[in-house]
Amino acid sequence: MIVCIDPGHVGFDSGNVNSGRKETDYTWPVSLFFQEALVRCGIQAALTRDKNKPYSFGSLGEELSDRANFANRMQADLFVSWHNDSFTNPEANGVAVWICNAARGTETQEIARKIVDAISAATGQTNRGVRIADYAVLVQTNMHAVLIEAGFASNPEENKKLADPEFQKMQAEAAARAVCEYFRVTYIPPAESQPAGTPIIGTAQATVEQAQTFFEKKTGLKLV
Repeated sequence: MIVCIDPGHVGFDSGNVNSGRKETDYTWPVSLFFQEALVRCGIQAALTRDKNKPYSFGSLGEELSDRANFANRMQADLFVSWHNDSFTNPEANGVAVWICNAARGTETQEIARKIVDAISAATGQTNRGVRIADYAVLVQTNMHAVLIEAGFASNPEENKKLADPEFQKMQAEAAARAVCEYFRVTYIPPAESQPAGTPIIGTAQATVEQAQTFFEKKTGLKLV
């Protein structure tokens, strides 16, 4: 099984900016935590980019298409784009997962429901449910595709949580549990005492770096 993880926004499209933080400042680290959790469970997981740096494309449309095309080329089973929300009302809060119109009533909607329910249950955030919109990365991908709006950075209280690495891990682990549940993969919780960078003991038997190397050898695609 292969999951393509898309850390939303970067470069000229930094997403929303709240309390001096760009959206990409949140989406990059939580995507890494999500990748780590999936690999620990024996799932191949690759990011649409390997650093929190700008793409080299000349337009937003090109950038979004490249993210979708990367997932298509790697023949992923699931595409997950991670974002944060923002609204003019600072009291708006909660987590939602988006799918495209064509995915309404399909297995993709069930995956989205499991993810949003799991994150809400783990963090105590308001569950805003599964939402529908034809975002480019959702309609241009050829597999199950969901877009997580992990919280409102425009809400001062939720903004602080979203910037907290422990909260990011909580969200990432919850999403990983939901993915494992749907695809009938055994979820392996993190070993808190395990030194960073050492091989994971259990089903995965691999670090994130080892998993990416395995993926590149298997598919012939270079992760960028």
